[in-house]
Amino acid sequence: MIGHSKTVSYVKFVDSSTLVSSSTDNTLKLWDLSMSASGINESPLHSFTGHTNLKNFVGLSVSDGYIATGSETNEVFVYHKAFPMPVMSYMFNNTDSMSGLEVDDASQFISSICWRGQSSTLVAANSNGNIKILEMMT
Repeated sequence: MIGHSKTVSYVKFVDSSTLVSSSTDNTLKLWDLSMSASGINESPLHSFTGHTNLKNFVGLSVSDGYIATGSETNEVFVYHKAFPMPVMSYMFNNTDSMSGLEVDDASQFISSICWRGQSSTLVAANSNGNIKILEMMT
């Protein structure tokens, strides 16, 4: 499968015949494994863009057709396998230890992300050591 121009950092099955890959070329690619006799299609079905991923491994998780990834802009992005643009994004602000208020810190990045089973609950962590539980509203 050829489609990324830089390092591939993650691959995950979306369902039994669809695979998503994440790369430091700022894209996620969706692959249909059932489109050829060998189970390998040379070009992706979709390229997902909107998040920033040039150097860090920002996490990738899938659930029920939704694909969640982190970004080097300290944001969480959620895509659906049917749409090339994000269906949701969330700025992962940090809490100022002095004031207790949330502050934007774009020098941080999302480092890990995981769906809670087949639910709409998403857990994300960033490079500053913060963990947040997010609920995707549909």
